[in-house]
Amino acid sequence: MLLDAAVEIEAAPTWAPTNKFEAQTDWQSVDRALRTIAGRRAALDADEARWLREAEAIQIWRPLGMVSAIDYMERVLGYGPRAAQDRLRVARALGTLPQLTTALANGELPFSAIRELTRVATPTTEAAWRQAASGKNLRQIEELVADHRPGDRPDDPPDPEVRVKVVRFELSAETFALMRQAHVVLDDEHGSHLSDDEFIAALSNAVLDGAPTTETTGRAKFQIAVTVCERCRQSWQDGAGTKIAIDSAAIERAECDAEHIGSIDGCTPERAHQDVPPSVARLVWRRDGGRCRVPGCRSARGIEIHHLVHRTDGGSHEASNLALLCSACHLAHHRGVLSITGTADHLEVRRSAEPSSIATPGAHVGAAIHSNAHVGAVANRNAHVGAPSKLDAAILGTQAKEALVGLGWKPAIAQAASAAASAALGTGATLERLIFEAMRRCPKPSS
Repeated sequence: MLLDAAVEIEAAPTWAPTNKFEAQTDWQSVDRALRTIAGRRAALDADEARWLREAEAIQIWRPLGMVSAIDYMERVLGYGPRAAQDRLRVARALGTLPQLTTALANGELPFSAIRELTRVATPTTEAAWRQAASGKNLRQIEELVADHRPGDRPDDPPDPEVRVKVVRFELSAETFALMRQAHVVLDDEHGSHLSDDEFIAALSNAVLDGAPTTETTGRAKFQIAVTVCERCRQSWQDGAGTKIAIDSAAIERAECDAEHIGSIDGCTPERAHQDVPPSVARLVWRRDGGRCRVPGCRSARGIEIHHLVHRTDGGSHEASNLALLCSACHLAHHRGVLSITGTADHLEVRRSAEPSSIATPGAHVGAAIHSNAHVGAVANRNAHVGAPSKLDAAILGTQAKEALVGLGWKPAIAQAASAAASAALGTGATLERLIFEAMRRCPKPSS
């Protein structure tokens, strides 16, 4: 019995007080000390954000022989690459969010909460987000932000399409090396640096395609189950037994080359059919060489059929209205990043950051405006009151460069184009105008 009792007694932690008098230390003093530390940490985070904006404006890494702001933050401040990117993003956002900056500086909200709020807050909505986040823990704030877009208010109806899934892997050294090598191969194949989402999509498509990329059976690409509500058009994709909400761009892309099985609510199955006949699909595949037709993209994986004039605009299923695109370029078009027009014999592809420039025949204007809400929100956040400073102009130039890199241009080209656009427009330009002018100075991607 004594042995059992000894087992049930938990050993005291090594930091526990050994004196009974010490154990009766005022808990309020301890709480006050910890809160004071948290407040000082938050003030330092706000101060660091201000100096990071200044460091980026003067490109502090250049005289120190470093390659970028991220490199500087890794070497000097001790951040990992992901943490450095996150800190820099928050610092840029706080440049035009004075209320959230104040909330961080006075310890009202910690950096972790500010990090989430800067994903959606704009100068016109930051007060509402600050009030909504008051008294909530980080998990509650993450849930509050997860279903909203930049410019939304906290009380706006949640949009499940916005929520991003966070996945964590633990890899061995060998597997990690293989993953990095695969990333390089796919980057080279697509002619641009793929984001995490694009990289995983490309890997998944390589596995799901199964058949050799040089041949096609003519069978519809989308054998993955997608459910579409006939009334509201909300869509869900099956993922290993789980239904996951997908956005309107994803369902438009799927419907370009899908097999329809009818309603799943009935007792008997309906006759399945696909819009593009297998013979036409085989002809298009042979004609386009089984590769993506977007200039600069050489991908032969994840190839899909796309309607140049969209079906909702009266586009036909004839071969002249069809072209092969990789899954990344196809989805980018339906999200408004790529403008793809013309005919199969004369394809016109243009990258654009402005919603109005994508509203061409065959493009979904609504989808383009919807997907570019983030660009608009960034432009609004950078509409400074009063005369803009050199720091503001430098920050806009950096953001314009990053936008061009995200659209597929090389960093050196993006840097030169944004610098030329800044010189031409002066310090009073908005980010939206600066990106547009910089894109005019970018060379067309080589085929």
